[in-house]
Amino acid sequence: MYWQDRYQPRHEPERTLRLMTASDIPAAADLSERIGWDTAIPEWERLLFWSPEGCFVVEEAERGLIGTVTTTPYGTALGWIGKLIVAPDRQRQGLGHQLMRAALDYLIAHDVERIMLDATDAGRQLYEQLGFRPLETIHRWEGRASTYLGPRARRLAPADVPAVLDLDRQLFGLDRRHILERLLGEFPDLAWVDATRDGPQGYLLGRRTGRGIYLGPWMSRSPDAAERLLLVALEQLQGQPLTLNIPNQNGRALILAGDHNLRRVRRCTRMIYGSAAPPAGELLAEYAIASLATG
Repeated sequence: MYWQDRYQPRHEPERTLRLMTASDIPAAADLSERIGWDTAIPEWERLLFWSPEGCFVVEEAERGLIGTVTTTPYGTALGWIGKLIVAPDRQRQGLGHQLMRAALDYLIAHDVERIMLDATDAGRQLYEQLGFRPLETIHRWEGRASTYLGPRARRLAPADVPAVLDLDRQLFGLDRRHILERLLGEFPDLAWVDATRDGPQGYLLGRRTGRGIYLGPWMSRSPDAAERLLLVALEQLQGQPLTLNIPNQNGRALILAGDHNLRRVRRCTRMIYGSAAPPAGELLAEYAIASLATG
């Protein structure tokens, strides 16, 4: 190496921060796979469908996509930030901060009342620097489905949907029909309801990923209804790998997961921006969240 090659000033590659488009999805899925996240193309398609003006990427002129972030709005009541990813060899260069500012600016400009996210340990320091504070811990559980004896819930039918959407609005504290209707439309065979004469007491949705079945949201008024929902899912999915993200505040959900041969594998921290209060839902009714990227 010649002296002038070694000591000449470094030239930063030309980078562009812009809106994500559908053509970016294959590269985004590849980037998430490279860092070990199970985010296949269908999940990116859903995120972009829910927020076509609120997902952003950073690209380099010669290399292509090197970073992503998504937002998922719930009207103006809540905005969720997810999928903050920077290519491993481009980390610690301020790109994560740049992407987060784009997401925050977008949500603030749209008068969103509260902004939340689920933070890995690696990202938590950045989020705290930007003004997020911790609320609770979310634990990821994994295992394989197997059959257990006992009463079960049943498959969710189209006629159940209006009542289930109303139940979710009561338990979650916000209207998220745009999330649930998309999941029900894609995975009608992975939807169960526990109902009485008084209407649905709980429901459980699933979706297929590149690594098996993700279960959530899992919402229930009672632990008995929650267990019946889990049992019918385990029976149908026997032998398949499962993943759930369970809030640490719901001790009943943690017990059910442990009783049915699931194991805790890692955790993240649920955080909220500034001094806003979280949604006024029923905390003990949320047995598993919909997704780390959407809340």
